[in-house]
Amino acid sequence: MEVQRASRSRLSAPGGSLEPKLSIEKFADGPITCLKFAGTIDEAFDGKKLAAAVDSEALVLDLGGVKKISSFGIREWVDFMTAVAARTKQTVLIECSPKVVDQLNMVANFAGSGRVFSFYAPFRCDYCDSEHRVLLDVGKDFESIKAMKLAERPCPTCREAMYFDDDGSTYFAYILGQGSFELAPEIVQFLAAKLDYRVGSLDGKLRVDKIIEGRITYLRFTGDLNNTFQKDKLAEGLEGTVIVDLANVARVEPAGAASWRAFVQQVTPLVDQIDLIGVGPMVLERICTKEDLGPKVAVLDFALPYACGSCGTTSLQSIEVVTHAEVLKFATAPELRCPACKNPMQCTASEPLMTILPGLPKPTVTKDLARQIDELRHRKLDRRPTMGSTGLGKPADLLPRRNLAPILLGVAAVALFGVAYLGFLRTHAKPSGPYKLGPVTGRSAPERPSWLTDASSALDSVTCTGASCIGVSEALASQEEAEDEASDAAYEGVAYEVAGDGWLATIAPQLVETRAAALAAVARDAQSAQARRDVEDGRRAVAHLFKRVAPPIAGRYWESFDTADGKRFVAFARVELSAADAKRLNGRMSPTSRALGATVVDLQPELGWRFPKLDHGAIVTKLQLGPLQDLGLAEHYIVLAIDGHDVADAESFVKVANEEFAQLVTTGGTLRVLVQGDTGDPREFSSNITGPPRVQTPATRPRPGDGQSTPQTGAINVWDRYGGNRGSGRDDPTQ
Repeated sequence: MEVQRASRSRLSAPGGSLEPKLSIEKFADGPITCLKFAGTIDEAFDGKKLAAAVDSEALVLDLGGVKKISSFGIREWVDFMTAVAARTKQTVLIECSPKVVDQLNMVANFAGSGRVFSFYAPFRCDYCDSEHRVLLDVGKDFESIKAMKLAERPCPTCREAMYFDDDGSTYFAYILGQGSFELAPEIVQFLAAKLDYRVGSLDGKLRVDKIIEGRITYLRFTGDLNNTFQKDKLAEGLEGTVIVDLANVARVEPAGAASWRAFVQQVTPLVDQIDLIGVGPMVLERICTKEDLGPKVAVLDFALPYACGSCGTTSLQSIEVVTHAEVLKFATAPELRCPACKNPMQCTASEPLMTILPGLPKPTVTKDLARQIDELRHRKLDRRPTMGSTGLGKPADLLPRRNLAPILLGVAAVALFGVAYLGFLRTHAKPSGPYKLGPVTGRSAPERPSWLTDASSALDSVTCTGASCIGVSEALASQEEAEDEASDAAYEGVAYEVAGDGWLATIAPQLVETRAAALAAVARDAQSAQARRDVEDGRRAVAHLFKRVAPPIAGRYWESFDTADGKRFVAFARVELSAADAKRLNGRMSPTSRALGATVVDLQPELGWRFPKLDHGAIVTKLQLGPLQDLGLAEHYIVLAIDGHDVADAESFVKVANEEFAQLVTTGGTLRVLVQGDTGDPREFSSNITGPPRVQTPATRPRPGDGQSTPQTGAINVWDRYGGNRGSGRDDPTQ
């Protein structure tokens, strides 16, 4: 990936110094280029010159940092958009600031041939008199935009509700006229891997593509290496030489790293060797230490960040281990020259990353293996079958040239007849089979199970009767994926039935809206890949949590069909709760656990719709006087950790909270609580807690009634604040 920074115009600052008026950062990776704008676009912006430097199939314009656009700047911008339209196949605008949205609504051709995928909307909080921006995208938010009913968001400053602060019919005029659309998968991956930009639920299930050629098995990972990594399924049947391409892995989470290490240990006795290619800096640091690699794993190439002091270019440079092994063993980066100006570059990798280099073993790579790896890593994978021959039993290039004309005439005649016959069939024949996919050609049992009825067998559906739910997948090319999708749907259905609308509306009111909106989007447009993906990701996240406490699948079944696009599978799964299971799971929602003034319940599986990455925590259902209220926590927050100790559930919360606070009351220190709010990433609240009162002079003794802080430290004094009697029960901050 290439990253370039340039300033287009400068303005005199106080003191005579110069500061950039508009900065533009360039990110390029293969056929995709991103330009990130920040500052003011005015007459100094040379749009035509910038457009001439763009040479890519897809152009992404990040406009979140644009603060102002002058009249002459609009003229230059329109020239820029007109020029890039002739040099790229598609242009996408992301994170458009409110100033950009205003120009989109007023200026014709402001977006040129480009389309707006995401933009900021202004929100206001009357409680603390503050204004904020909320990012929306036309994929997941279009229905709310169309209805002009944006849900209130918690204010980042005071956590009170803030509202959309503009006229919807005016602000959304351009977006509504443009309509909704989905980004191409390669652009989605580029934004995630290179710019850390999240589109929808991209950080969901890791996708693995597999190619087998002779004794080589090639695995291409795409997405995040997280707890969705199915090591057991991937390990099954592996042998020979395994090539793992990690170039498209955007993140490595702790759960994913642990699963990867278990996978390596599992397959080491089965394979000859495992070679890793396309290893990015974060992947290298997380799963490529000497202990991680083991006896049969080797890194063939990896990337390190470099910067050029001459031209300012920064880039990730690929390093081949076999070529630079003698330098790497001294924890030193190879000396490389800038691809732009050919001057020496400086490696900017972190110290922890550099300490990994000496532990990389020198691999053995033959010329034949190097050739095969190069071919595999550049191959475009197509899951659909392709026609590689003439259909007559011989490749076209092996047909005798002297007989070519008669054969072509015959082929043409057969083709014309075939087209006519297919046309007749399409006109007169009715699609057969239960799903219009043709007759059933295979099944996991001789007959459909008795629990599966016509009413409960619709594609991509969930049918629940009390605490029993049947999930049905879409028609998928993989039996395994179909079975996973069906079981996720069944588990999510039971989890929702157990939770009930009343509990969800009380504990997580926005969750009901999120789930309903996702299901409604699929109902409106069953062909929308984005809508189906949102539902699939939500069900998977809920099922992942619910499986821990729910009984196993009560029944499975699948059917296969031979279609024009290849074999397709439809899977069915049934989850059923006994009366005892239902009572036990309902008990997990009863708010009986209390500590530090907070009443909590276990993390509920249905919260996976809003927080797919959470796998532990305790939900605050009620908050009274106590240390957590003083910290600034609010009801509905999810407590994830206290002083670095994970909170697994409500019971764990009580134990950890009481133990940590009791220690702080005795010794003094800082109380730290990590929580997940209604939106955004987890955040930490902290406050200093004073220990037992000491003998004080009149000058330092706090005044009566002042229980907020001591003059010496400014920390909460629990002895004044909560009455100083830890045995009274009502005033005890640990209860």
